[in-house]
Amino acid sequence: MRKNRNRSKQATQLNHLKNIIAFQDLMQESAANIVYLGKVTQSTIDGITDMMEESMIERQESKQTTKRVYHVMIEALQNICKHADSTADYASNSLEQGLAKDGIFLIGHNEDEYYVTTGNQISTENTIRLRDTLDKINALDKDGLREMHKQAMAEGSISDVGGAGLGFIDIKKKTGTEYEYYFDPVSAEHCYFILTIRILKESVKDF
Repeated sequence: MRKNRNRSKQATQLNHLKNIIAFQDLMQESAANIVYLGKVTQSTIDGITDMMEESMIERQESKQTTKRVYHVMIEALQNICKHADSTADYASNSLEQGLAKDGIFLIGHNEDEYYVTTGNQISTENTIRLRDTLDKINALDKDGLREMHKQAMAEGSISDVGGAGLGFIDIKKKTGTEYEYYFDPVSAEHCYFILTIRILKESVKDF
């Protein structure tokens, strides 16, 4: 009986090891540098950005590219906290109060660009406003973004979605690339929001 339990334990450990190796292969194939799944707090943001900054220094990326990627990472992680569903028991009201909301964060790169993908659950009622915000920002040129930024600051109503709008505007100004997003329904009340941001490695002035 004891031998059977030991064999079962060994088989489980071997299966875990195979899963880890398969995940490592997938990470290498997709050129992912960091994948994080869990609660997003200020400590999480600090840890992820520090690791990625060290990685980019080792790859001898330009200061301009490093600065852009760093900026996008911070905004993307903070946006999880700003517009993620806040009905969970662990959620507080701000990063300063120890805000923790579940999310997925992935950053990777290829020869031409870095990409940041985030995923988090949001309330279904927020999807329309969030979609409108992203579509509007995607459609704006440099002058339009500048005007939208000024208007948001002047009105003091930065966003329809938990203060995330100004962050979205800043990211677009830094990258000049359009947002890629997807809403995956989870239930009648909630859906999963997936967002991808691309940062070109080539030298580009703020959009």
